[in-house]
Amino acid sequence: MNPRIRALAPFLLDLVLPVAAYYLLHNGFGLSPFWALAVGGLATMVNAVVTTVRRGRLDAFGGLVVVEVALSLALLFVSDDPRVLLLKPAFYIAVGGLYALGTLVVGRPLVYESGKPFATKGEPRLVAAYERCWDTSARFRAAIRSVTVVWGAGFLLDAALRAVIVYRFPPERVMDSLLLSQAPLLAVLVLVIVYTRLRMRRVRPILLRERDRLAGAC
Repeated sequence: MNPRIRALAPFLLDLVLPVAAYYLLHNGFGLSPFWALAVGGLATMVNAVVTTVRRGRLDAFGGLVVVEVALSLALLFVSDDPRVLLLKPAFYIAVGGLYALGTLVVGRPLVYESGKPFATKGEPRLVAAYERCWDTSARFRAAIRSVTVVWGAGFLLDAALRAVIVYRFPPERVMDSLLLSQAPLLAVLVLVIVYTRLRMRRVRPILLRERDRLAGAC
């Protein structure tokens, strides 16, 4: 699978699965709005768990999945207000945004690893050049950090907008809340992807020069 599609797949599934599951279960099978949302949320949760298991390790994102599972189960016993379940993704996205910003001060920025497949397409010399650029180029490091800031801030903005939208509508207008609460993520993804492409394009010559230098040294 194309690495760009693979990286965006979790976001796309989080957009499509809850809406499709709610429409099918509520309108097709007559489940209450609360339980239709709950089952749809569990579907996205199962996908996240499978992805974590396939990676074979429990890293920071795997730990977030564990938190999501626990929260999803707890919410089933806390309230029967469907807006509580609609607000759940905002919590996950906010945690993801805080985590991205946290990597700026602990370890390497999140985009350093997540952006590597996009920048190198798995080519060994480009991978080596990418890693080398992080060690030697201040401009390259600044680009990686700025993109990480934009992704983290974008996720926090999405979480805040979701919360506003969810509580803008009464509980009986679940479908309106569900559909509109997906809109901020779509807008955020478009904006941060455009920024990422423009910002990284400016430092790509640094990466290519380093690749050529390493090739000439062999």
